[in-house]
Amino acid sequence: MKILAVSDHIDPLIYSSSCKTKFKDVECVISCGDLPEHYLDFIVSTLNVPLFFVHGNHDPSGGQKSLAGGTNLDEKVLVYRNRIIAGLEGSYWYNGNIHQYTERDMYFKYLRLLPQLYWTRLRHGRFLDILVTHAPPRGVHEGNDLPHRGFSTFTTIIRKYQPKYHLHGHIHLYYTQDKNFKDLLYNTWVINCYNYRVIEI
Repeated sequence: MKILAVSDHIDPLIYSSSCKTKFKDVECVISCGDLPEHYLDFIVSTLNVPLFFVHGNHDPSGGQKSLAGGTNLDEKVLVYRNRIIAGLEGSYWYNGNIHQYTERDMYFKYLRLLPQLYWTRLRHGRFLDILVTHAPPRGVHEGNDLPHRGFSTFTTIIRKYQPKYHLHGHIHLYYTQDKNFKDLLYNTWVINCYNYRVIEI
C-alpha cells in the first residue's frame, strides 16, 4: 500500500495540476494535522482516494467529525486494506486552545483506544501497523519548547504495540538539507510528515 502523508504546510508541488500524475499510485491520504480543508479536499478529489486525518493544534474546529469527506482517526482504530491504523490528535498543552493536551490527558485518550487495539489483535493477530498523531513521541523529533514537546504516551504505545510506522507532523523542517525526518524507535519507524512523505508499506 502506498500512502501520501501530509502535514502543516501547503506544498505547491501537490497543490497543482501535476498532482494526479506525480501521485497516481497513492492508495490513501493521511493528514497529520494543521492543514486547511480546501487543500485536503483538492488532494483527495484529484487522486480519488480516501482521507484519514487527525487534528493539529492550529486546526479551527474541535468537533469536526469529517474533514474533506475523510475519516477522523482520533481515538479510533480502523482497518484499511489489511493495515491497522490508529490516531491521536493534538499537541502538548501550552495555552489552553483546542487540540492541546497534558500528558495525563493524552494517556486517557490512549486508554480509550485499548479495547479497539485488543479487538484488532484478536481478529488480525496484531495490535497496530500505523500510528498517526500530530505531535511526535517523547525523545524523537521533538522541539525544545513546550508547544513542540513529544508525548511519553506515544513512546509507550510504540514500545508496547510495535507498529511498523508512527506518522506525525507538528515539527517543521525548513531546509532541504535537514534530513532528520525518519528515525527508528524500538521497532517502529517514526516519520515526520511535515510538508509531505510518500510511504510504501
